[in-house]
Amino acid sequence: MSLPPQFLDDIRARVPVSDVVGRSVRLARRGHEHVGLCPFHKEKTPSFTVNDDKAFFHCFGCSAHGDVIGFVMQHDGLNFPEAVERLADEAGLSVPETTSEARV
Repeated sequence: MSLPPQFLDDIRARVPVSDVVGRSVRLARRGHEHVGLCPFHKEKTPSFTVNDDKAFFHCFGCSAHGDVIGFVMQHDGLNFPEAVERLADEAGLSVPETTSEARV
């Protein structure tokens, strides 16, 4: 699946990573970041950060890292096209059709 980079950037801009992560992780705001317990490994002290300005999440405990698409893929066990489709629907965008000419 080859999608235009601008389309993926639109998804990242319209769907804040903290909104998506916040559905499954209790986040506390600390300055420009949100902090919480990592959903990818068991921990007692929060080492999971989410930064909407930079549009990424990072865990200092298990090194999980990525953007909103990567979080949905890892957390929900979806592949890339499924994650993009889910987030595009949430953002009110339709996934563009890919043609053989677009892949060249």
